[in-house]
Amino acid sequence: MRALARTRVEPHHVVLAHSAVGLAGAWLLAGEGAGRLLAAAALLQVKTLLDNVDGGLARATGRVTLLGRYLDTLMDLLVNVALFAALTRHGPSWAAWTALVTLTLVLSTEYNAMRRHLEEHGEAPDAAPPPGAPPGVIALLAGAYRAVLAPQDRLLRALDARLFALAAGVPWAAADSATRRRWADRFSVDALVNLGLSTQLLALGLCAALGKPYAYVVLVLLQLPYVTSVQLWRVWRFRRAVAAV
Repeated sequence: MRALARTRVEPHHVVLAHSAVGLAGAWLLAGEGAGRLLAAAALLQVKTLLDNVDGGLARATGRVTLLGRYLDTLMDLLVNVALFAALTRHGPSWAAWTALVTLTLVLSTEYNAMRRHLEEHGEAPDAAPPPGAPPGVIALLAGAYRAVLAPQDRLLRALDARLFALAAGVPWAAADSATRRRWADRFSVDALVNLGLSTQLLALGLCAALGKPYAYVVLVLLQLPYVTSVQLWRVWRFRRAVAAV
């Protein structure tokens, strides 16, 4: 990271690089043959490595920007769409597209759980960074984010607040800070943290390397009942904790 920080490489250059690697992996994944699938599996792990580098480079060099945040999020989504399009070549397309929707919701649930935890425990996310690009570019990327991903983030936060209200008997806005912190505890994050994108690409890579890429579709669909059970367990743990106070 230090060596890279001394170069003229910008974080968004790394974003574009890992996106290109991910798209190449999707192209290979769409084909047949052990060689192509092994190459796809390898590229997905390179994509993960570079995906972790861009954020680290931005923080290490003080170059966290709105351009980087929007571009990283939107390009990850583009690569995910390409990967599931590739998976339709190996099994029923309806299940693959359903799995894409499921994965997008799972990733957003994990993101919003972390965001809620940070907000309620005095570790609010960083303030809005500088643009890092001309206003027109930022407006285009922000518009794409608001149109595609922001609605589901709002929906999931609203559902989380509704679940809290059912468990606590009071609306989120009316609850005291201690009660809200109890709801947004470490369990709410730790139970989902291993469902992040790095883990997802590792699982897909393993399935591809074993010659069974479509098995990943099944693994993703199984995450929906898991996430649902985690939320029900949260309610039980929360009510028990409140009763013990």
